Amino acid sequence: MSQTAFASSAAFLRNNYSQWQNRNVAADILRSHITSKTHSTPLPRRSHSTRFHSTEASPNSNEQPPSLDDGIAPEHDKSKTLARWGNQKLANKEFFTSLLSSATTKRDAKAFITRLKSPRKTVAVPKNSQQPAPTKNDPAVNVGNLFARNRAVEESPVFTQFEDELSQPLEEQETLHVAIIKLSDVSSMSDGILGGIARTLASLARLSMAPCVVLEGSLASEEQARREDLARSADRLVNAIEQVSDTGARRLDHLFSYRPDGRPEVFIRKLLTRPLRRGRIPVVVPTAYSEVRQQVVPISADEALLALVRELAGLNFSPGIYDPPEAASQKVDAIRKQISVDRIIVVDESGCIPSTKTPDRRHVFVNLFQEYPSLQEELRSSTDGSVSKKHASNLKLFRDALGLLPHSSSGLLTTPWEAANTSRASDDVPSNVGTRRQKNPLIHNLLTDKPAYSSSLPSGRLANDTPTASSTTSTFIKRGMPLKILPNPAAQVWTAASKPRLKLTDSKIDLERLTYLIDDSFNRTLDVEAYLERVNDRIAGVIIAGDYEGGAILTWETPPGASDDDTSRLVPYLDKFAVLKKSQGAGGVADIVFNAMVRTCFPNGVCWRSRKDNPVNKWYFERSRGTWKIPGTNWTMFWTTPGLLADRSSQAFLDYEAVCRSIQPTWADGKKLVD
Repeated sequence: MSQTAFASSAAFLRNNYSQWQNRNVAADILRSHITSKTHSTPLPRRSHSTRFHSTEASPNSNEQPPSLDDGIAPEHDKSKTLARWGNQKLANKEFFTSLLSSATTKRDAKAFITRLKSPRKTVAVPKNSQQPAPTKNDPAVNVGNLFARNRAVEESPVFTQFEDELSQPLEEQETLHVAIIKLSDVSSMSDGILGGIARTLASLARLSMAPCVVLEGSLASEEQARREDLARSADRLVNAIEQVSDTGARRLDHLFSYRPDGRPEVFIRKLLTRPLRRGRIPVVVPTAYSEVRQQVVPISADEALLALVRELAGLNFSPGIYDPPEAASQKVDAIRKQISVDRIIVVDESGCIPSTKTPDRRHVFVNLFQEYPSLQEELRSSTDGSVSKKHASNLKLFRDALGLLPHSSSGLLTTPWEAANTSRASDDVPSNVGTRRQKNPLIHNLLTDKPAYSSSLPSGRLANDTPTASSTTSTFIKRGMPLKILPNPAAQVWTAASKPRLKLTDSKIDLERLTYLIDDSFNRTLDVEAYLERVNDRIAGVIIAGDYEGGAILTWETPPGASDDDTSRLVPYLDKFAVLKKSQGAGGVADIVFNAMVRTCFPNGVCWRSRKDNPVNKWYFERSRGTWKIPGTNWTMFWTTPGLLADRSSQAFLDYEAVCRSIQPTWADGKKLVD
């Protein structure tokens, strides 16, 4: 991460401190770190009664070593204290450097804090309620030990466990954000890789994303051998986590039992939720008790993960048969709001989903709703040696798991080497001058809810500009959204000679919602009548993502001086590209629309324009084949047409520039912007 990007993220979070007063642990720690002078504030330790840090300032927030009294503390205790303080300071510096290097933009930082924040809940006191009587002071006269017994009883300590969780109403508990992680072949991992993964899991916990790990072992033929291998792997991972985490981990062996329909389910919910609430990392051994066989038998890690998803998402909960319908509905809603399963992560040696059709040979982003059938067919029919059955099974696991969760949840498929990537690990590897450390995909995905690099970036741009990103072996997966393309390119290729042309008033298009999408994205009001008059006879096609969350309107434009009948000179033009504000920056909506435009609709090229001071120009620049600042205007022209810049005096280039220069905006908001 560059110094400019680091300073930008830090300044943004510091300036917006007052806007995000909440109980989010990661946000509080991040603010404390950024507002400190040396960017290395010691982290507060977790309590055992709750997994949330105190929002009060740490006593050592000024980065001074703890005070030691020579007359009280022995010399060796002083050395231990100073050594512990130094190690903590170094760990914090490493942690926050890695953290801020993964959140490279102000939008990433703001989105992360907004997603995980939990507002403070206040308890209203009725006006007519009696206040508790003040405690009486001790009598002024000496009454001996008359009150000794009562005082001893009153002041005796009360030992409680999980008091906060059990006494707090369900609707008042803060939402626990969980990442369910399937970790494969721990027994074959080196100590270095396993230690790196343990540090990554501890970092997720510190960032208010509670990890829950399911182990996947080798497919040994004997059940007893599989169980023993899983138990050893679980103990090894727990020990690795204990070395880097204050709250540690807990091995869970007998968590599942078989349902009557033969599907495993969580036996007792609190066995899982109590460690998560206390900040401990559950390491789940995939075994289930079978009443038929009267013994515990191994189950697949995929079955265990889906059982965890159903339990933590509240899908297994059913109210009592005597509960009133309204009360039962409220209780179900309260249970499901307790825990949010935000991530499904698979750490597997097979790595990302391979692609046999794209130049970079891998899928960096998968929209399951749109791509799942074609991807499974591609994997099944491929003869490439890099494609394995594990890729297809992992893709099916994501489809099944994310199908049980809200659209906001996402998945990540990566390798043990990438999951173990930390700043400490990278320091041990020599690198050339200027080499940028590759981001840890788990941390980057948590902070941004995006893949390591955009799926709409051209492969040439990746190879030349982002060598570390292009070598990633991770796939970001979303349940996704439907994609409507009108007219359907599979049935009617988009050509300038195609007739009749689509109109925005077509019954297949909800013009009112499309207008709202444009207004919200541009933060301006469209003059609908004037716009329809300009484009309705020129529409090449319309792309709509999801429930009008994103879209593009593409036209065939006639250059000045040319005839509308001369189809050879009509310019393919991106007239409107819009994404709802709530969907900007995450979820891959913009990438889905852009990929459909350049790969499916206009594979031979398209052009568009943007004002020179538009903040989105960097995004456009990374995805275009060329740009041109049109002289005498405030417009920058972008295009994806191959070879267009070879000769700026060519007719094609002149037509592109003339179209981008001459189109008149059709806004109704009265804003005066320099064109």
